[in-house]
Amino acid sequence: MKKILNFLSSNTRQVMEVVIVIIAALVPFVVDLQELFKEYLGSNPLTPDNFIWQFAIKGRKYFASIILIFATLIAIRRVNKEYVMNNKRLYHNYSYAWYWFCAKVLGIQKCNLALVPIYTQFKLAINGTFCDYPLDETEYPVVDNEPDSKVTQTNWDNHNSEINFILEDTYVISERQIPKAKRGLKTIKVSRNNGDDHSGHFSQIFINKITNCVRGLERGSIINVFATTNPMNTVHIAKRAFGSGERGNVKHLYVFQQGNSKKRIFKEKGKKIF
Repeated sequence: MKKILNFLSSNTRQVMEVVIVIIAALVPFVVDLQELFKEYLGSNPLTPDNFIWQFAIKGRKYFASIILIFATLIAIRRVNKEYVMNNKRLYHNYSYAWYWFCAKVLGIQKCNLALVPIYTQFKLAINGTFCDYPLDETEYPVVDNEPDSKVTQTNWDNHNSEINFILEDTYVISERQIPKAKRGLKTIKVSRNNGDDHSGHFSQIFINKITNCVRGLERGSIINVFATTNPMNTVHIAKRAFGSGERGNVKHLYVFQQGNSKKRIFKEKGKKIF
């Protein structure tokens, strides 16, 4: 119930817009449009400018319904251009289908990725579902005189095409946090810090290091991502390291969500991004 209430609280605007579209679709079936617009029809002869509306009023009900749906969606998309989705301080754990519907049907062009599951952040950024992912840059300042990010590789004698990518950003990740079934795989760990700094920072060095590691992989690699990256870094990593049009040398990408228990163990199964 709490999850439903959070969804409705954060998506009140979109839900109301869906209700408006449904009402518009039903209007021709419950209202006699020709009687309602009798005066309009009598004083306005058919012209190229009013053809669509005349057709909607005089035509069959399902034709009128379709026209009203499109007219309503055009109006909704116009008012949604500057609206930012996920603008409340709630955990936004929604399906990708809902995000796609809000972007492609309701015309919302901006989405805040703070408090969004990391696998959803990856999918939205890689697919370019929204035109813009606005984030407050003051919350993720650039680190002055930032040291080089550290890269370590383990289990490289394993010839499996499946590779773990551990991305340590705001928090370090220990081996016990990785699912047991994945611990023996080839692993690349990229670390921005040694765990002393838990604040969110935008790190160009960290992003570049990850991007270079991904580009150096063999074609057909299957990547498992275990990350503690903040949304600002996540967007750039997803787009630059994994978002190439032809997918580069990465065949499949899985992102594992970290649990919310004290031990912060990652889930046994990852979410497939592509």
